[in-house]
Amino acid sequence: MRRELRPSTLACSGTQAFNVYQRAMHWAVPILCIIQVPTAWAIQRTHMAHGFLKPAPIDLLLHQVHAWSGWLILLMALLQLAMRLVRGKPVPLVGASHLEARVASAAHMALYSLLIALPVTGTIAMYLSFRIAPLHRLLSWLLLALVVVHIVAALWHHLYRRDDVLRRMIKG
Repeated sequence: MRRELRPSTLACSGTQAFNVYQRAMHWAVPILCIIQVPTAWAIQRTHMAHGFLKPAPIDLLLHQVHAWSGWLILLMALLQLAMRLVRGKPVPLVGASHLEARVASAAHMALYSLLIALPVTGTIAMYLSFRIAPLHRLLSWLLLALVVVHIVAALWHHLYRRDDVLRRMIKG
């Protein structure tokens, strides 16, 4: 009698679909990243207030929202990496070349790296030294560029190759 393998026992070989937690975090991170943009503007206004000028209360609130959402992004990126280690990454697509697989892997590692580096550099800029702020800004622009590439690649898979990359991230 053959024993059927459950998905949790397939961690080493990878799985076909992303679980609900992976999908939820995948979509929550971009929402939190979008929140970062207007709240970052409040940080600039907060730091422009000097001496006798006090920052507006809404700017102080948005400053905290920026910090906390950045820390949530860091937590989710680390959890996503942990899930990837435990569950394995999804099975590669049929028909994907070795080059495509390597480029996709490098792009995902770059995304994870930026999602970790940005909250770290932001926290350093906020609490230790504002000198790191230019690096934080540069990493923000790099993340934006990489996200655009990520979206274009997902649409290319869905509309041109007509494979299930996007469907796996939406439906599981």
